[in-house]
Amino acid sequence: MSVDASLRRRSRGRQPARQGMFLVANAALLDALFFVGAVAVWPLYRDRAFLVLVTAALILAHLIAYAGLRRRWSGWWVALAAIGVYVVAGVPLAAPGALSRPDTLVPSLLGVLTAPVTGWKDLLTLELPLGSYQATLAPALLLFLGIPVAALSLAWRARRLWVLAAPLGLGLTVFGVLFGARTLSAPLVAGTRLTGAVEMFAGASALLLALVYTVWRTQYERRRAVRAAEDASGVRATGRTGSALAGRTTIAAGMLAAAMAAGVALAPWALAGQPRDVLRAGVDPRVELAGQLSPLSQFRQFFSDDSFDTVMFTVDGASGADRVRLATLSYFDGRVARVIDPAAGVSDQTTAFVRVPAELPAPADTVPTTADVRIGAYQGVWVPTVGSLTAIAFDGGTGGGRADGFFYNAQTRMGIALPAPGLREGVSYRQQAAIDDDPPALATLTPGRDTPQQDPALVPESLIAWIAAQDAPAAGAGLELLIDRLRARGLLSHALTVDPVEPPQWAAALGDYAFEPSRAGHSTDRIDQLFTALLDRQNDVGGSDSTALVAAPGDDEQFAVAASLIADQLGFASRIVVGARLNDAADPADTPFCVGGACTGGDMSAWIEVQDASGVWVPVDVTPQHAVGVTPDLEQRRDPRNPTEVREEVAEPVLPADADPADSGDRDDDEQTSGPDLSTLWTVLRVTGITVLGLLILFGPFALVVVLKLLRRRSRRTAPDPVARVTGGWDEYVDTAVDHGYPPPGTHTRTELAARYAGDDGAGSGRVLAEWADRSVFAETPPDPADGDRFWEIVEAERERFAGLGGRWERLRARLSLRSLLPQGTRRRERGGSTGGPRGRR
Repeated sequence: MSVDASLRRRSRGRQPARQGMFLVANAALLDALFFVGAVAVWPLYRDRAFLVLVTAALILAHLIAYAGLRRRWSGWWVALAAIGVYVVAGVPLAAPGALSRPDTLVPSLLGVLTAPVTGWKDLLTLELPLGSYQATLAPALLLFLGIPVAALSLAWRARRLWVLAAPLGLGLTVFGVLFGARTLSAPLVAGTRLTGAVEMFAGASALLLALVYTVWRTQYERRRAVRAAEDASGVRATGRTGSALAGRTTIAAGMLAAAMAAGVALAPWALAGQPRDVLRAGVDPRVELAGQLSPLSQFRQFFSDDSFDTVMFTVDGASGADRVRLATLSYFDGRVARVIDPAAGVSDQTTAFVRVPAELPAPADTVPTTADVRIGAYQGVWVPTVGSLTAIAFDGGTGGGRADGFFYNAQTRMGIALPAPGLREGVSYRQQAAIDDDPPALATLTPGRDTPQQDPALVPESLIAWIAAQDAPAAGAGLELLIDRLRARGLLSHALTVDPVEPPQWAAALGDYAFEPSRAGHSTDRIDQLFTALLDRQNDVGGSDSTALVAAPGDDEQFAVAASLIADQLGFASRIVVGARLNDAADPADTPFCVGGACTGGDMSAWIEVQDASGVWVPVDVTPQHAVGVTPDLEQRRDPRNPTEVREEVAEPVLPADADPADSGDRDDDEQTSGPDLSTLWTVLRVTGITVLGLLILFGPFALVVVLKLLRRRSRRTAPDPVARVTGGWDEYVDTAVDHGYPPPGTHTRTELAARYAGDDGAGSGRVLAEWADRSVFAETPPDPADGDRFWEIVEAERERFAGLGGRWERLRARLSLRSLLPQGTRRRERGGSTGGPRGRR
């Protein structure tokens, strides 16, 4: 009795230490999983405030879960405690900027309280990284507090639902993936090209840690059940031999290593060039922009008498900036130049407008500057900006609402203000910007491709013929020559007709100016008309004197499209920009500029930007000259025209450019048959291949185990030797029992094994199999072939009996068990142990 009492006291003394190790081990493995989740979420914020939040949230989560364990709180009380901590710590952790600005304290608290419902929109519509902008850290606080509290509570307290702890921890990594950027991380790791290295590390590490935790906890529960059985029965069980454990560990590690190696080798190939489908890719103000008219089609409205001398907006500061941008038009469909490509998907970065967080990173080789902008008579969704925007702050009581409606595209350097409240007279904001430091000269640029990118059907033949007639060199020198000749041989004209008695303000401001009518619009037909006139003039007059070759009236609307198409023909990526110059660049064509930062309608212009092979965008002015008019020689060589007297009472109004059906609206592309399109088939094959590869990586090892056992059983059952068929049937019976958790055969005889595998109730036909197998092996005469078939019928019945002893999961685990596949040397008889019953299910 004294010995038993001593053992019980020693067992009770070990309980607190054992429980403490249990809590620490669970927390350590789950904390590693939470850390990987923080790595996956880090690209969303990239701010020290996020690191402080994660650290504090995990500490608070451990305290809440431990308090619930010690005080035996129900799940509802634990949830209420977590909610209370979230509300109290929300502003200091999720909106740290509000602590230094008392006027934003209440809005920040409301942002924290509404984050579980509305905070996700900010994560999807703001440009990355988010930093600590407003209350964008609130969703992260909610997840890094709520998920660890739930996972730790389940791991420490639940007897069966602990299996949900690891999947909950994976939720943090899933959050980082779904709300992450549209593009993968940098493809270089330690000098090795590896696409999506950060994402691959986060995903693989999270899955591996979840698997390690599940395996460790399963083994712990098994050992705990064995200890309980030992305490109840008084029979001490021995552990698994080192060789068996080493074999199982080696096989499992090999399978994991093979799967990881296959994933690392094949994932970059599968992901290369593919868009990343995340939630952010589906949130875009494209619908709002699709309803907006092209800003280039509205260009001539700035030169009406109502707008010509009216201040549209004022730009103060902006040291080093020489231009202010309204809109960037990167697409030309033959009718209008557009901001977005209607045929492009939402993953196209040139059409992706997102909200701006606290700060955007500045591009390389730029210098910072600050511009204060005040809106005057200007109206529209296109926001005046200088350089590359890094931060913007709207003034006034409605500044927060305007910040929420402001979207920006970093690639095109263009911002838009969606309605309510949008831009209106009196709105002001301060913009932090990055200005290109000393951009290269046009003549030194190198094209990034060898062939044009524009659809040949949208390029007038007259443009190609005019380029060929100039005999210009290649690259930037040729582009500079062509643009100079285009501007010098054009004539500035903003209207189709003018009153010669009272000319419009724009014409009067040009001084000694000979007006020539020019049609609005910039469709392919209008550009063809421009270059046809230039070719006709050059063919008639000859020579290279541009003053004698002036023949194409128009303005920036037509000449910007013409110059963009020329750049495309020379291999340069190009885009059109509508905006204004902030200073006088001593341009020979006298391009207007904003005097003192006050930009009037007459100061507006359009230019193009061409991209060098290095990726730098260089602005190029395209405004035609106005000093030299169209010479009369061309008029004398033309066929006589019958003048038509225009009577005001019967005259039909000419639709402005923005409402001209020929220059706006959607274009129905003509269907062309150019052979079978195999792109869809390739996409289907690629997606199918990637899917099959993923399934093989996930389920291939399990399928391999099942196939190996099936082939082994078939080989034993179809053995040509009757003795081999019987002994193979006995081995199948033993392997089935081992896979179902019974101890390996060791040195037991067949009869002893049959008694052990029969269980406490003695059910089954194991004894019959044992006697039959012994007789077949030791008898003088071999068994009849028909005896082998009957022996295997009994074996199949025994296999069904073993399968019926447990539930569905036990049957699946037996089918995937590796115990029977181990060499016989590693399946030694365990010492001690009971005389029956499965020992593998602890």
